[in-house]
Amino acid sequence: MKAAKALYALEVEMKDLAKQAVLFKKIDKVKAYQETMARSKVIESQLNDAPLIIDYRRKLVAANDLLQHLLQRLESQINEELYRDN
Repeated sequence: MKAAKALYALEVEMKDLAKQAVLFKKIDKVKAYQETMARSKVIESQLNDAPLIIDYRRKLVAANDLLQHLLQRLESQINEELYRDN
């Protein structure tokens, strides 16, 4: 649970840095933009390397594959019924 809270805090910080970076870019503060983006990328790397995030993404891919398979089967069955009725 502590890991999830820490990851959430990192996510919030990364989003805040991204917002700041957009603002810096709009007002032509190039150095501030670059520094903010660099800090944001460090946090993004930390998040991407977190075991909890890696596991979540792995499960998400598996769930997505299953969903795609089910949708393809459903589409095939619907098409078969439509052609059968014609």
